[in-house]
Amino acid sequence: MVANEGYLSGPEDANSTAFFPGFPLAMRALSWLGLPMVGAGLLLSFIATVVACTYLHKLAESELGEGAGRRATLYLTVFPTAVFLIAPYSEALFLAGAIPAFYYARSGKWLAVGPFAALAMSMRAAGIFLVIGLLVEFLRQKDFKTERTLNAITSLLVAGLPLLAYSLFLVRETGDPFHFVTAQREGWGREFVGLQAAFLNTWRTWEGGYYTNWMLAWRLEIIAALIGVCLVLWAVLKKQYGYAAYMGSALVALITSSWYYSIPRIILTWFPVMLFLTEFSRRKEGRHEMVLLFMVPVATLGVLLYTRSIWFF
Repeated sequence: MVANEGYLSGPEDANSTAFFPGFPLAMRALSWLGLPMVGAGLLLSFIATVVACTYLHKLAESELGEGAGRRATLYLTVFPTAVFLIAPYSEALFLAGAIPAFYYARSGKWLAVGPFAALAMSMRAAGIFLVIGLLVEFLRQKDFKTERTLNAITSLLVAGLPLLAYSLFLVRETGDPFHFVTAQREGWGREFVGLQAAFLNTWRTWEGGYYTNWMLAWRLEIIAALIGVCLVLWAVLKKQYGYAAYMGSALVALITSSWYYSIPRIILTWFPVMLFLTEFSRRKEGRHEMVLLFMVPVATLGVLLYTRSIWFF
C-alpha cells in the first residue's frame, strides 16, 4: 500500500505510481494521529462524501430549483457503484474537489475553483479531464472580461500544480514525468489501441478462460460504455458543454485503451449524471421510483460483492 510504504518500495510495487499521491498522503497524515490506515481511509471517504453531497445539493438547487438538491444527493449515494464512496478509495475525495470546482465555475467565482480542482487533481489522473471540462465551461460562458479571465487562468494553473509536482517527483525517481501512464501499461496492460480494438478485446474476453465474475464484469463494462456515450450526448444536446467535455474526454480515454476497465466506477465520479437524472425524474410522476428501483438493488449487490472481495466494477 502506497500510504504505508511509499512509491517504488520494492519490485512488487513497481507499478504503484499509477495511483496519484493525494489519497495516500491524506491517509498517512491521519495515521500520525494514531488511526490505522484502513480506518483513516474510511474516515476520509466519509468526510469527503459529506462535502461532495453538500456541494452537489447546492449545485442542483441553483441549476434545477428547490428540492432538486435532495434528490441529486440521494442518487449519488445509491448509485450502482456508490460502495466506493465509503470504501477507502479516492473517488469520494475526487468528488469533494470536482463538484465544488464546477459549482464555483458555474457561479462565476473562478478564484474559488483552483483549490478544489487541485484537490481533485491530486487524487486521480481524471483531474486532467476535469480541467478540460472547466476550461470548456469558461469558454461556454462567453464572459472574457479581463479580471474574470485572469481569475480563470489562475485557477486552472493552480489546478495543474499537483500534476506538475507529481511529475517532478517521477522524474527524480524514474526519469519519466509520465510514469503513471507507464505504470498503467506495465501493471494493467492499459495503452491506447483505438476504438475498435478496445471493444473487440473486451468482447472477446469470453475466449480468455476468466472466472465467471470477471466475464460478467466485462459485459457490464460494455453496457457502462454505451451508457457513457448516451450521457455525453445528453450533455451535448442540453448544451452543457463543460459537463460534456469533462465526461467525454474521460470516456474517450476509457474506450480506446486496451480493454474496458472500471467504467462503471468512473461514471460514479461524473456528478452531472445526478443532475441529469434529477431533471429527468422530476418531469413525470413515477420516474423517481423507477430510478431508485434500478439503482438501489445494484448498489446493494455491489456492497455485498465488495465485502466478499468479488470484483465486478
